[in-house]
Parts: sequence; C-alpha cells; structure tokens
Amino acid sequence: MGAQHLLLLDSHQLGLYRWHQGELQEQARHPLGSAGQAALARWLEAHRDTQLRLLANLAEEGFQVETLPYLRGKDRRAVLERRQAQHFFGTPYVLETSLGHLQTHRKEERVLLAALTQPALLEPWLQLLQQGHIPFAGLYSLPQLTGTLCRLLDLPLERCLVLTVHPHGLRQSLVMGGETVFSRLTPLADSSIAGMAGSIAAEAHKLHQYLTSQRLIGRDEQLTVCPLVQQRALEAVGRTCLSQGPLVFQPLELGQAASRLGCHWVPEDSLADPLFLHLLASHPPRHQFAPALLRQDYQLARLRRGLLGLGLIILAGGLLLLGRELNSIRLMQGEQARMEAAAGKLQTEYGQLLAGIPGLSLDQEQLRRLLDQYDRMRQRQAPSQAMVVLSHALDGVPEARLERLFWQWEGRQSSLTVEGSLPPGDPRQQVQHFERLLLALDNRGIRSEVLSHPVDMAPDKPLRGGDQDADGAPAPGFRLRLYWEQQP
Repeated sequence: MGAQHLLLLDSHQLGLYRWHQGELQEQARHPLGSAGQAALARWLEAHRDTQLRLLANLAEEGFQVETLPYLRGKDRRAVLERRQAQHFFGTPYVLETSLGHLQTHRKEERVLLAALTQPALLEPWLQLLQQGHIPFAGLYSLPQLTGTLCRLLDLPLERCLVLTVHPHGLRQSLVMGGETVFSRLTPLADSSIAGMAGSIAAEAHKLHQYLTSQRLIGRDEQLTVCPLVQQRALEAVGRTCLSQGPLVFQPLELGQAASRLGCHWVPEDSLADPLFLHLLASHPPRHQFAPALLRQDYQLARLRRGLLGLGLIILAGGLLLLGRELNSIRLMQGEQARMEAAAGKLQTEYGQLLAGIPGLSLDQEQLRRLLDQYDRMRQRQAPSQAMVVLSHALDGVPEARLERLFWQWEGRQSSLTVEGSLPPGDPRQQVQHFERLLLALDNRGIRSEVLSHPVDMAPDKPLRGGDQDADGAPAPGFRLRLYWEQQP
C-alpha cells in the first residue's frame, strides 16, 4: 500500500501525518485560526496531487437510532432526509448506517444516524481542500473506527464500551452489533496514571447509568468495558476498575493492540490517536461524512488512475503479444536458415553428382531428333493386346498348336502373323477347331485374315475323312494375320 497523508482535527489543533506500511510520521501541527489555515494552504500548494483523509475527534457529535418502515428507493431516502433534518438541522455532515431489519411482521429497519453537529469547526479546513482541488478521500469521525477496532481485536461486538485517552479528553464509545451507536468526549482533569484510572472507572459507571436511562441497554444486561492504556497504567487501571454488577472491565495494553493491528508504533503514553490514524489508513470505513461536492477531485483522481491502469494493462497486453510475435518471427527465421542450409547442401551434392556424369557429345538439335525417334519407338509397342487375346483363344482350342509369330507395325496399325498347326485327323474336325479359333479371336475384338487354311478348301476337291489318316502324314498347318488399332 502506498503512502497516505492524514489530517487529525480536534478542538485545539489540526495535525498532519504521513502513513506508509504501518509507519506513522507526524509532519506538522497547525493551530486553529487564520495562521494555521495559511500554513496548511502553503503545504497544499506544494502537494496538490496528495490524497487526504480527515479524521475528526470532536465533542460536537450526535447519534440517533431510528426505526423506519419497510421502504426502498426514493421513499426511503425522503424519510431519511426528514429524520436527519429533525435531529441534526444546520449541518451537512450527516451519514446513516443500516443496523438491519427487525424480525417482526412489519419488517422494520433500524438505522443509525450520526452527525458532526458544529460545521464551523470543519468548514475552514474543507474549503482550503476544495479551493486547492486536492483529492479529498473523505471526512471521518473517530467513533466510526471504534467498531473496526473491536472487530480486529476480537472484542465483544454485541455490546462493548471502549474507552480511549486523547490529548484533551476521554473518549467513550458504545459498540453494539459492530457499530458505534453512541460516543462522547469528556474532559480529563487529571492526566496522571492514578487520575486517569479513577476517571475511567467513574466515567464508565456514569455512562452506564445514562445508557440505561436512554434504554440503549438493559439495566441488567452485561456490558464489557475495555479501556486502552499503556503498559505502565495497566496495573493501576486493573486495581481501580473493578467489575461490579453488569459492568465487566477488560483492560487492554495499547502497545499490544497496536502490534495486533500491524501498527509499527511504540506508545510512550496512553494517547490512542496514532492507533486510530493507523486504522483510518489501513481500514477506512465504507461511509464518510463529506458531501459529494467536496470529493469531486478525489473521484476524478480515481477515474484518472483507473484509466491509467487500464492503459497500462492494454500496453502490457500489447507488449506480450509483440513478444510472442517476435518469438514466432525468430523461430521462423531460424527455420528458414536451417532450410536454406539444407537446400545449399543438396545443391552442392547435386552439383557433385552432375560433375560425375559424363557429358554428351550431341548438340541440342541432334538430341531433339533423338528424343523424337525415341517417342516414335515408344509408340511401336509390342502386340501385347493381340498376344493376350491369342493366348485366351488358344486356351479355348487346345488342339491348335502355335508354331511362330511375326509382328509388323505400320503407322498406327499393327499386325501379327501367326503360324500354327492342328493334329492330323478328320478334316471336318480340323475345320471345326479352326473355326472355333477364329470365332474366339473375333469375339475379343481382333480382326483376323486367313492366309492359309489347315484343310484344302478348294471347291473342286472333295472333303473326305480318310485323306490324312496315313501314318507319318504332316500335321495340317494354318497362317493367320491379326489386326488391331494401336492406342496413342
């Protein structure tokens, strides 16, 4: 938490303090009047950007607990303003704190009204802050912080009377339900340890009688009384303040309380002002007394800080994105360098391989003619199609025997001359075998031309079955020419 500047106003002077990380330093003390105001104005002129909080420890305070009907919004605000005007007319320094709803069928609300009833003591100092456009965080009263003090020191929040010593009196604050519902500042005639102990005991009994008369507490209800004094006065207070009836005294050592609150301060006396200033800096109350007009510069300063923080967040996000993009670019550059190195290595190997290949003795024109001739030779493919068809046809006519083949290519037309033979036997069977072979070729898309028939088919020669039955007669042969269209 950063450094803060605090003002403490009582009925005799205005103190200026600097608080930072639990350390409280007194900067100056200004007397009431024009001289003190002029001194503060000079300090404000040199510290225009300093945020201030003002803590008032004045006897001129009022407290009133009101019961409101169940209302919301504008109706509730109108009733509150009317009650404030009834009880605290003439002062703008009023605040209300909700004490919760009563568990009745009407669900009524209890509200604590608190006011600083003598604005003339405050207005000269507040006008200086307003005229200097100082970021004024708020106006607070010392009893406001007593509830926070009880909560942090684990004192009874339901009903507790806290007594603290200040330069010009003894502060007595009644805390009920965690909120201060009554407080008064009485003069301390004898500031010695014995006189202070006697005043604490006497004022506690007087205040108990007053509170019971005002019906703030019941006559037989137990009330814990917690005086905060220094170590040297603790024994004297313990001897003097004895628990009697509903009053139960529980003295607290001021230095130990400061240590528990995180305040790096060693008290030299029983004055509790530094303790409350530390509470104001470290645990400021949610509500304060100053009107909204006095806090305009503070709200503007908060808005500026918020915008500055938002800008810093956006800048940090942009820097993170920039860093990520720069890292991606670096990785891509590294990958590019590795790829270029690999490409250079491959190029070197390719050059070495080319250097090892013997050169050609042909010029470009000769090489072009050679490639054209190669393309023409590729088109002159072997008659694989016809040979496959012939093989299937021969499978269907096992009597036919293949003797030799002759392949010719002319333009886009290829021809295959087939020479074969049939087993000797009945000419009619030979004719049937041969016709079956021709039919098988024709069914598979191959045109066939008969160059020589296995049987003499002259019309003037009769076909007889025993013409070739003699032993040693040659097998009847045949010649065919097969045609097909060569694919481009």
